[in-house]
Parts: sequence; structure tokens; C-alpha cells
Amino acid sequence: MFPNVKWLDEWKEAFGWITAGLVVVVVCFMATFPYGALHARITAELNRATGMDVRVADWTVGWPLAIEWRNVTLSKPDWGPIQFALLHAKVSVFKALAGGLGLDVTVHVDEATPNVGVIKGAITASSFSFVGPVAAKGQFQQIDLSKIIRRYVSHGVLTGNFTQRVEFARPTAGAIKGEGTWKAEVKDLTVDQIPTGNGRMLSLAFSQVAAGLTCHDAACDITELKGEGIDGSFTGGGKVTIQQPIENSQLALTVTVIPGAGFASKAATLGLPPLPPGTPMTVKIVGTLAQARVAL
Repeated sequence: MFPNVKWLDEWKEAFGWITAGLVVVVVCFMATFPYGALHARITAELNRATGMDVRVADWTVGWPLAIEWRNVTLSKPDWGPIQFALLHAKVSVFKALAGGLGLDVTVHVDEATPNVGVIKGAITASSFSFVGPVAAKGQFQQIDLSKIIRRYVSHGVLTGNFTQRVEFARPTAGAIKGEGTWKAEVKDLTVDQIPTGNGRMLSLAFSQVAAGLTCHDAACDITELKGEGIDGSFTGGGKVTIQQPIENSQLALTVTVIPGAGFASKAATLGLPPLPPGTPMTVKIVGTLAQARVAL
């Protein structure tokens, strides 16, 4: 019915050789990929961005292109250590072949609860050295804040998402160029170590807290800040100026607090002025993330 077309058989053979050649190239690329250099680069970037000492108890190479870190600790002399059980970073083969870098990152706070305490994100960079534009987006899934911010939070479960792009991963003279949005919600939050000005510390509990940031370069506007619970409710706004390391970022917030029944009973035991439930009070929060100050 059909004429004998030998060129089809020739093309099949050529296509087979091309496919086999591509497979060999990809396999060789995977086998010779500089995993050690990527491990060192990620560690260095985390150190630079957070200002903390990053230690990895053990790291291995995953398949096809991945790095797994186990028992990761971020520490600093004046901060409590932050610990993660597992960090898995999968490398995009196609981006790597094109000279860029693409990472799909999954962080588990505790391996025993794979669906709780998870941070997922995607990071893309124009070069392996992170010197050009870097973009990141991700989400937080039921993060236990008491394991991350132990110094100030004794309870709280965080969910949220973010997108962020920076033009230069290593800005000069502290100049940050880029933009991003961050949204978070915390349930059953208990904040400790709030200074009251008389040498005593106040603890406040909220059933729900929501926050949102929109960042342009180093300036971030607070688009949402509110919370409510047994100790009262609050709303606020202001700016955060990002600096490196992150704990040096500057706060300039104005928060209106409406005390609840829980706050009234705590104030009496701490020697604070009595404030009837429902009476609004405006305070300012200034200083750095590491040493924020509250002023009336």
C-alpha cells in the first residue's frame, strides 16, 4: 500500500543515536556535578543572609541531582539555636546545563511529622555563583514557632507564603534591589519576654495573628498586622528596613492595642497601670529585630 521509504528507517536509527548521546551527556553531567561546591555555596549564602553560623551534621548526594542535609543547626552567641532535621535541595538539570541554577528546596523541622513543620521553596539564579538576579518563592506549612524563635515564643503555629526577587544576591554598601510579598498567619500564639519597663517581663496570648509585607528594595511596608485573643486585640502598621544580617533590620511600627480580660489580670500582678478591657492604647515599636523597644 505504501512505497518503501528507506529514509524513515535511517531517521529512526539517527534519532536513536541522538537520544542515546543525550542520555550519556546527562548521566555524565550528573556524575560530575560539583555537589561539594554547591554545598559550600549554599552554606556560605545562608551564613551571609542570616548572620548565623550554619552547621550540618551530615550531607549526602541524592538522585538524580540533589543534596540532602541532616541535623542542620543555625546558631549565634546571643540567639538560641535553630534546628532542622532535614533539608533537601533538588537541582534543575535543564537550568544547570544552561549555566544557571534552579533549586527545589524542602525543609523538615522534624522528620517524624512529614506533613507538619515543612518549608517548601523554589530558588532560581542566573548563575551558579549567585552573583546575578535571584528569585525565590515558597510556603510555610504548620511551623512550630517555639522551635524556631524559642527566646520570644513559647507556642504558635505558622502558615504562610512568600515571593522575593533580588537583583544582586550580594549587594554592595548594604544596597538591596528587588521586590517581594510576604504573608503569614499564626494560630495559638504566646509571646514571652515583653519588657514592661519595671524589670519584669510580660507574656501575651492570641488565638490568631495575621501579617503581610510588601517590599521594594530594602523598604518593606506592613500591609496587614492584626491579632486577637484572650489578652485583647491589636492592629498596626509601619515599615521595616531590611539590613544584613537580618537581625539588624530596623523597625518603625505603630500598634493600637485593645486590652482584654486576660491582660487586665496580668497587668495587676506586674504592677502595670490598670487599663479597663476595651480601652485602646497606642504604642510604638522601634529598634532592630534583635533589640526592639516598646514606647507609649
